[in-house]
Order: sequence, then C-alpha cells, then structure tokens
Amino acid sequence: MENNVVNRTFAGKSEKIAEQYERFHSQATAKVDVAAYYDRTEGHVFLDEPKWIKAKTPFTAWTGNVLASSENALIIGNHSSFAKVQYPGNEGRAGMSMIHILGIPKENLFNGVSLDRSNVHIIDEMIACFQSNWASPEFRSAILKHQEQAIERSKDEKNPATYLKAMVHYQELQRRIDSLTVDDFTFGLHLWPDHSVGHLHMHIIATPPWCRQYSTFVHDDKTKDALEVRDYILSRQ
Repeated sequence: MENNVVNRTFAGKSEKIAEQYERFHSQATAKVDVAAYYDRTEGHVFLDEPKWIKAKTPFTAWTGNVLASSENALIIGNHSSFAKVQYPGNEGRAGMSMIHILGIPKENLFNGVSLDRSNVHIIDEMIACFQSNWASPEFRSAILKHQEQAIERSKDEKNPATYLKAMVHYQELQRRIDSLTVDDFTFGLHLWPDHSVGHLHMHIIATPPWCRQYSTFVHDDKTKDALEVRDYILSRQ
C-alpha cells in the first residue's frame, strides 16, 4: 500500500528510533509479552513495569466513537481538548493541534516498537484510511463535532474563561477546516517508553501554524515520523 505523504514534520530521528526499538527488544520478556497481547492470551502475566505491555488498554477492542474505518484500522478522536488554555499549569495534557486525531489497529498490537516486517504495513493502512476519508464533508464534520465535545469534556466550572477562549479557537477551526488538504497533516508515533497508551496508536496532526497556535508543543521531541519508523523496521534483516 503506497502513501503519498509529503508532510514529514517529525522526520530526522532515525537514530533515536533505532535506539528505542533495540532497547525494547533487549527486554527479556518482550517477545512473549507482545505475542500474549496480540493473541489475547488469558491469564498471561506481563512484566510488572511502568509503561510495559498490559492485558488491556483504553484502545483495546475499541467500542467508542469511530470517525472512519478500513479493513484493519480505525480513526478515532483524541480525548483531550486541543486548547492548552484549558490545562493551566499542565499544557502537556492538551492536543498537539486543532486537529489531532488517532489511527489505531483493530488487532491487538502494542506500541510501534513491537512491529516487525509481518505487520508494519498497518502504519500505511492507518495513513491511507485517513487520507481517503479527508475529502468527505461528513468526515470533517465528525472531526469538528469530536473537537467540540473534547472542549466540553475539559470544561473547568471554576475557571469558565478558559472554556470560552477554547470555544473561540474552535470557531476559527470551523471557519478554516475546509482549507486544509491531506498534505497539511503529518503522522507520528510515540515510541515506548514515551507513549501514553500501550495499544498502538498513530497521531494524525494538522501542522499549519494556525492549527497549532493554541496547542502544546511539549510532545514534539518525542514524536517520531511514522513512515521513518516503518522504514527502519523494514530495513532490519
């Protein structure tokens, strides 16, 4: 599956990708724990370490709202509001852009460091699923609705001004969303142990400055270009 991705905002981190991938696979239980998560092995005891593979994550067997889907992938929303103003003192909780959504596999796949040549194609499928749906007004409307709901979820009754500011930013997104093309989006992974949720998820981020001006930049350094991760895995013998 070929993807024409011209926006590679987070590329240039191949050495770090290799280091994180090799460090993960140097862990004694990596192989069996990856297999147990994939096979949904009942009763398997995973290594009891922070950020390690767990039997279930918030994205495992996803039953929440789906923005788009393909044979093996889903596009879902990011739980957090894109507006860092809603998280005073903790802007890292905010999204990375006015449009920051997620691609996830339907299968149980752990973080990108667990992928190999047999399944790394899921990265291409998640990208293709987003790209093929972006032109649909219904898809863009679903994204807008989700972003509004995320702002509502993050409302602080003790600080209503932050909600009002976020809604002003949201109205800007409403006005300008149709000007975005697929080339305005980049695709990133947070590799173990930099991830927040263990189930593989790809960050789909609109990168024009106007899309990111109200969002957080604190995760930029740890965000790896998804195709650079794919190419590293395919380069391994």
